[in-house]
Amino acid sequence: MAYQRTVVAICLIGMTFASAVAAQEGAGDMEQPLVVESRSTSPNPSEAIAVGPLLFSPAVQLTWQHRDNIFFTPDNEVSDQVLVARARLQFELPIYESYLLFSYTPQYRVYKEYELDDKWGHFVDVLGGFEFANGLVLSTTYKYMQGNLETREVDPGGELFWGDRLFKKHFAEVNLDYWITNTDGLNVFADYTDLYHEDPDLFYDYTRLTAGFGWLHQISEVLVMNVAYRHTEFEPDDTQTFSFRNSESDELTVAFDGQLNPVLAANILVGYRRTTYDLQPGDPDIPDFEGLIARGYVHWELGHGSALRLDLLRSDYPSNFGLNASYVATGGSLLYQYDKHRFYAQARGRYQVNDYELPDIATGKDREDPITTWAFGVGYRFGPYVSLWGGFLHEDRDSTIYQYSYEYNVFSLGLVVGY
Repeated sequence: MAYQRTVVAICLIGMTFASAVAAQEGAGDMEQPLVVESRSTSPNPSEAIAVGPLLFSPAVQLTWQHRDNIFFTPDNEVSDQVLVARARLQFELPIYESYLLFSYTPQYRVYKEYELDDKWGHFVDVLGGFEFANGLVLSTTYKYMQGNLETREVDPGGELFWGDRLFKKHFAEVNLDYWITNTDGLNVFADYTDLYHEDPDLFYDYTRLTAGFGWLHQISEVLVMNVAYRHTEFEPDDTQTFSFRNSESDELTVAFDGQLNPVLAANILVGYRRTTYDLQPGDPDIPDFEGLIARGYVHWELGHGSALRLDLLRSDYPSNFGLNASYVATGGSLLYQYDKHRFYAQARGRYQVNDYELPDIATGKDREDPITTWAFGVGYRFGPYVSLWGGFLHEDRDSTIYQYSYEYNVFSLGLVVGY
């Protein structure tokens, strides 16, 4: 009966907001399958409700899922049904070529059988973009997240952990571009992350500070190159337990952002990175990381509503596995998108390998996790404000350590109503 009452409550939420809601994907949930139609938090000048000087873009997304391995175990899998309700309240203030944006997304998640400790999640985004006549461009970002299963927000490289434990994350970023001439400029940037996790056995608290500068070159009217240097300091808060994970990283990169030609766009970065660890007497012998890094995508418009997107990733990430301070994630994905008239569809394949330097303490085995993911989804727009979509996701982690291996399937149905 409690589950049935929850279903009714979520349906009522959807009907309440049926006159004004929009598409939004979940924030970084590694369990989230392919969502066909979504729009990340960004300025929305074309569709919004005028509220004085503000543009208001409300949204609701209702999702049902069947997950066949909710704890990501190699055997004795437990399946369950999940209902997720999200509402986005987004306000934008346009200021000529500049803007301010505030977005708040509450989320309610309930399993049919498993009882979550925390059913509510909260996501706040505050963004600003400012252009000045003297060639100065300033962008600022603040993000706050309170969740439990959105593990990619805690560990973006995808080291598996599962636990119904609360975490809170603050992220702030400032980026400043100054164009000295029509084709050349300077770029200065910094970001700060503060993560609190309720259970240190799953993941530890940490702070991370990154700062750097770059040289901008306008290759064409629609393509910019940025040659940049970055310095990162990573510090776990519990220094007595995790002091060997304190690190400093330096990287030199070149990035391309914009249109390579009329049908090919890119936002991709490649370069060299070195991470060193601040080891104390008695700490394990943690090897440094040195090597190639890459992140970003290339997008190819095929015409007739079709497009391909290639994503690439290679970098080191902080680890919570044994005595490893980090692991190296290397992978790529290919996404096909089709969007024409009221019908839209996506299909995606991804392969990634997470590699660890130090062996497992208990078994003595080296750990390497090849991860294969494929997914597809289809959707239909009934009008400008209502869409229905469905999707399927399969993920296979074939770890060299059996306890970290699993197969995982998700069927999803979702309703999106709004702007």
